[in-house]
Amino acid sequence: MEEILSGGNLLFGLGIFIANIIQGLTGFAGSLLAMPPSIHLQGLATAKVAVNTYGLISSILIFSKNYKQIDWKEAKKLLVLMGIGLIGGIYLSNIVESAILLKVYAIFIVLIACKEMFYKGELDFGDKSLIAIVLLAGLFQGLFVSGGPLLIIYVAKKLKEKNQIRGTLCFIWIFLNGYMMLSQYLTGQFTQHNIIVTLIGIPCVFVGVAIGGYLSKILSTEKFLKIVYVLLIISGLSLFL
Repeated sequence: MEEILSGGNLLFGLGIFIANIIQGLTGFAGSLLAMPPSIHLQGLATAKVAVNTYGLISSILIFSKNYKQIDWKEAKKLLVLMGIGLIGGIYLSNIVESAILLKVYAIFIVLIACKEMFYKGELDFGDKSLIAIVLLAGLFQGLFVSGGPLLIIYVAKKLKEKNQIRGTLCFIWIFLNGYMMLSQYLTGQFTQHNIIVTLIGIPCVFVGVAIGGYLSKILSTEKFLKIVYVLLIISGLSLFL
């Protein structure tokens, strides 16, 4: 009990709570925001197990309210492409040193946040480029459980209605996070420590997603995301230190 109530674990739970408010609001940004503080407080290996589990839970919760809005044609295409990238990301995470991966991840976070904050124009990608982006999104999902920001570039081109985007994205995350969880289990990553840490954040996921879902009905998502991207820049830069 003393280990569970330690300061680091309480801060970890708070970070997961805030991240899942954003996940409930946007449908994609939660894992990206949750990973940097989770890495600082729990380490990369534990953070990946915990945040992936939370991503699966939050996706199921959001999917259950938006499943009627799914674009099944796009969902099937994304599932195949993201799956290919995901397998590549899991493989790379097992052979590349974590210190190198963290630097790559930090650069990725800062670039994504800066793009969203300072470049408001449309990114004009052709179909082949969009396919490459989806494959890269799967790769980052396998490496850092954070493929959402890249995938949203594709989805924003193909889908326009907010609930359709949320439902389709969460359908993808259910399968990808489920596959990652199975892979983590089979490779012995669900250690006693990792299970305890993961259990700490689960109540925060349910409450955070519920609050985020409510806020999505009354707040401008675009304005709220400005705060998110400032936090991401700070989080990304902190991974260099």
